[in-house]
Amino acid sequence: MSRNLRVGIVGKRGASAVAGLRSVPGVEVTAFCELDPAALDQQMREHGVEKGYSRYEDMLGEVDAVVLGTPMQLHAAQAVHALRAGCHVLSEVTSAVTMDECWRLLDAVEATGKTYMLAENYCYFEENILLRHMVRKGLFGKLVFGEGEYVHEVRAIHHFPDGSPTWRYYWQVGGPGNTYITHELGPLMQWFAEEDPNNRIETVTCLGSGIHADPEHPHDDTSLTLVKMSSGALLKLRLDMMSMAPGMSFYSLQGTQGCYESSRGGGVPSRFYMGEDEPQILFQTHRSWRGVDEYRQHLSAEWSARIEEAKGAGHGGGDYHCARLFAESIRDGSPPEIDVYQALEWTAAGLASQASILQGGLPTRVPNFRDRSQRPITLDCPPPEIPS
Repeated sequence: MSRNLRVGIVGKRGASAVAGLRSVPGVEVTAFCELDPAALDQQMREHGVEKGYSRYEDMLGEVDAVVLGTPMQLHAAQAVHALRAGCHVLSEVTSAVTMDECWRLLDAVEATGKTYMLAENYCYFEENILLRHMVRKGLFGKLVFGEGEYVHEVRAIHHFPDGSPTWRYYWQVGGPGNTYITHELGPLMQWFAEEDPNNRIETVTCLGSGIHADPEHPHDDTSLTLVKMSSGALLKLRLDMMSMAPGMSFYSLQGTQGCYESSRGGGVPSRFYMGEDEPQILFQTHRSWRGVDEYRQHLSAEWSARIEEAKGAGHGGGDYHCARLFAESIRDGSPPEIDVYQALEWTAAGLASQASILQGGLPTRVPNFRDRSQRPITLDCPPPEIPS
């Protein structure tokens, strides 16, 4: 880059990217954009930024890249606007809320050649990074199954203090299905991509447990989504944003030479069960569950240093890593870690789950966004109506 990369932060959530952006030489955070004047002033003072905007359009002409930390229903339109204005984009999840938005976002990325990256921070939890290194080394053998769970009671943020609905009321719990899929799915997809970059999602099936905890919302307490991969592997995803349950995430990975299970909210510590694919005699085995510490040596020196630098950052360092990787991609001219094709595939899996659950769990195909002949695929999943 001949001059510093100027980055503008849009929305309150985007401020979590500042540390990661500033860790890259030649990158400056030069502006914030926020509708709430008090929040805008607080962000500018906290991060030492002089320029503040209440209109997104006004900021775009003053920056080279944007971080979208706005409500999810705004992401696609704001990303397209920024790309066509010549800006690179780091977007919070999900990339879009309709299939049509997915295709329009893809058009904008391909037409402009600008960098687009999805900020799926759960991919960059320390253990999830470790799993990528281990899969890359072939330690799990052939991957056949994975699980991802996002359990997070967020009923308190469906309404403002005055009782009026927040954006989450409509877009996260305004309908059935896995409306917030990328936290469960993203790390699994990265692990499977380490084994085979061409492995992709073919179909999605979704069923729900019913509406019990909060009947105001047409959103199942728990939904289970089964994802069938082109390799034949199966993924199981759980989303629960309604039940009275402690916030937690959970992942597992099964290969022909070992398996992994993460901790579940302070329960059994994360563990590995590894070894050659040999038949066991009844219950006698030379294998045993082992803790994560016995496998940390598989992390590269570079990532070990990055993880140390990110300690204290949001979401277990995930926010820091996403922002840093985004800035490095622009600086180096290299492909982003989670590019538009991955971002849209993961997002579309959630849209497909919403179509599937409305049809009693019918398997629903996810388009291959690299294959233009598949455009368009219409899913029977209209967006919720929002009062003007």
